[in-house]
Amino acid sequence: MSLHNGLHINEKIWSEKIIQIYWIMVFMAFLGQFISFFITLYYFPDSIMRFILEKLILPTSIQVIILSILSYLVRYKNYYNTKMITIIGSLAAFVTVSSHPNVPGLQVLFLLTMSVIVIYFDEDKLRFSLFINMLALTCVYIFPEVRSAVTVYEYVSYMFVLWAGYRVYLLVLERGNEVMTFIQKADEKEKELIVKNAIMDRLTKVDALTNLYNHKTFHQYLDFLYDQSIKQGMPLQLAIIDIDNFKSINDTFGHSIGDIVLRRVATIISEHITEDDIAARYGGEEFAVLLTNKDLSTAYNRIDHLRQQIAECYHEELNGYVTVSVGLKELDKSITKVDFFHQADAMLYNAKRTGKNKVISEVMEVC
Repeated sequence: MSLHNGLHINEKIWSEKIIQIYWIMVFMAFLGQFISFFITLYYFPDSIMRFILEKLILPTSIQVIILSILSYLVRYKNYYNTKMITIIGSLAAFVTVSSHPNVPGLQVLFLLTMSVIVIYFDEDKLRFSLFINMLALTCVYIFPEVRSAVTVYEYVSYMFVLWAGYRVYLLVLERGNEVMTFIQKADEKEKELIVKNAIMDRLTKVDALTNLYNHKTFHQYLDFLYDQSIKQGMPLQLAIIDIDNFKSINDTFGHSIGDIVLRRVATIISEHITEDDIAARYGGEEFAVLLTNKDLSTAYNRIDHLRQQIAECYHEELNGYVTVSVGLKELDKSITKVDFFHQADAMLYNAKRTGKNKVISEVMEVC
């Protein structure tokens, strides 16, 4: 049973780290053998060639070859099978232990090779490592030199140490699983809170009926953009849009149909403004659009095209069409924010008085 509960690790990176531990293990074994070389040279000079061959060259060569092959496969071939890595580590430990039967305690190397598998947080991999290392430990005692140097009691003791180590590592995995579950639940709660806050934030900024910004949010953007325009000379236009004869629509067809019309007009507005613009439902059947990064002529053409799109939209509920009147004002440094809005509003009412379904702005003559 896997205990990682969705924990994903970069197997290539961690496989390389495990191999580094194996290399350290081989280096420490070689260092011990190298020290033993001088002792043998001093006390048993007649056995020095045999020692060099059997204790230094042969075991170290086997370990270097198998670890080099493993390193090549992992680094350059992206082959990092966990079972293969486990077997190679146990084989390296087996070579060290079997080549030094008279050195007590080397058998704990099997415990070391099993411990590194814990990083995968997978019980199946750990169980496989236990099996391989117990098998390697048993195979060590096939050699007559080992059997003569180690008692059955010591063999059973080392087996028990491996089993006890396995149980300890299982506890580590179970504790890790517990911590991961706690972290995941905390992360899920945090995400839920973020989503709820985002929804609440949106509800405070957006008009529920039209899905455009609401009255309050519009004025927040107006405050900010007015200041930026005055300070940095950024072009800014304000369009106030009012649906013509909307009261008669509510009176004739009912407020539910009026709401449908409002939503449809709002959709057209949001689809025909740029990402630099801000659209809001100002109140009732009135909308406001702040246009940025455009000259007045471009802003006028865009708003007039928007007016045409609204006028051409057929409403089955009304069996007809609706139109809008628009006042479009460009900001200049000589007017206050209040005057900016009032002058756009005055242009809107001028459009209403002079025939409706039109845009009144400084770029055209008032009819």
